[in-house]
Amino acid sequence: MNGLFPLYQKGAFEYPVAMALATLLGLGFGFALERGGFGSARRLAAQFYGTDMRVLKVMFSAIVTATVGLGIFGGLGVVDLGALQIPGTWWWPQIVGGFVLGAGFIVSGYCPGTAVVATASGNLDGIVSLVGVMFGALLFGALWPVLEGFYQSGEAGVVTLNGMLGVPWAVVAAGVVAMAVGAFLFGEWVERLLAKKGGTEAPDVDPRTRNRVFAGFGVAAALGLAALAVTPAAIAPPAPSPVAQWDAETLADALVRDPGSVYLVDLRDAAACGKDRIAGALCLPEGEEPGAFFATLPPTRTLVVYGASDLADAPADARRFTGKVAVLTGGHAAFHSDILTPPPAPTEATPRTLADFERKQALYAWFTGAEAAPPPVMPTRKAVTRKTKKGGGC
Repeated sequence: MNGLFPLYQKGAFEYPVAMALATLLGLGFGFALERGGFGSARRLAAQFYGTDMRVLKVMFSAIVTATVGLGIFGGLGVVDLGALQIPGTWWWPQIVGGFVLGAGFIVSGYCPGTAVVATASGNLDGIVSLVGVMFGALLFGALWPVLEGFYQSGEAGVVTLNGMLGVPWAVVAAGVVAMAVGAFLFGEWVERLLAKKGGTEAPDVDPRTRNRVFAGFGVAAALGLAALAVTPAAIAPPAPSPVAQWDAETLADALVRDPGSVYLVDLRDAAACGKDRIAGALCLPEGEEPGAFFATLPPTRTLVVYGASDLADAPADARRFTGKVAVLTGGHAAFHSDILTPPPAPTEATPRTLADFERKQALYAWFTGAEAAPPPVMPTRKAVTRKTKKGGGC
């Protein structure tokens, strides 16, 4: 067993099934939020005034459940942590975006998710907030040419706490548990303090229920740390992926028809890749081991690698990818000559050569933006006229 989960990244089902399951999970999550009172702007906004810390407790409970669960199952080999799809980090736009989201949360009383919950509950302010979210998305799209530079600033790749600290995931999970317990207790202290100053009653807290939650957190954290010492014999290293050979036209067709089906990685140095790479290609992250980078890519696409010229086989680092692997025959040079260079007109204009020429022209125009040249004209056969024989006879 080499990590049964995550199911989608392991290819257990296709995209439509994944979307159906995500919809069902989203409905269940929304129902739980509504039943917990998260469709009320007053209750949500009370978090920022310190009078009701319910949001903090719910969110920390969710974070602890996810991190500790991944720590336990990752240590046991049930979850392949390397197959988790983690978004990249862009420091400055994400910091500013966090402040903008927080300001919107305070003003409206909702975040985008709880605005949907409130809308489903029939609350008018939830509908207004959701319309505001949509308008903001449209405004961002309209201002994209102005914001693009800032949006792509501060890129740091995939940043994780365990990666930054150099410790196993289970250790980070144990730290998050300690942080959550502290946040719970601090939040309740703030509630009591502000209620006393305002002459009101603090929200009811059942100490026994809270202590049971703390005990559950502690047991889960201990299990996660214990899982670090477990090395199941059934866990085996992934078998090397089979390597296919793709020519330039096969790759170009894939990038045009279904770009989401391919991971295209440029194996050249960062300077060459950044200066002139195939559209859609990824450069290898600087300072990161290439093998570790390939191992983190979910195996739901085909990994296609290329160098400056021909590669006899995929390098050992790329073989750590657990999905399908292909090598671009002829490398960047072949793609440049076959796709990014205007195709020569066929010497003989036949239906087959013309169709092939038009396909190459279309690929050239798609990747370069150049206007496609008109195809050669097929020669027309002269009509043969037969003289009508006059008179009789056979």
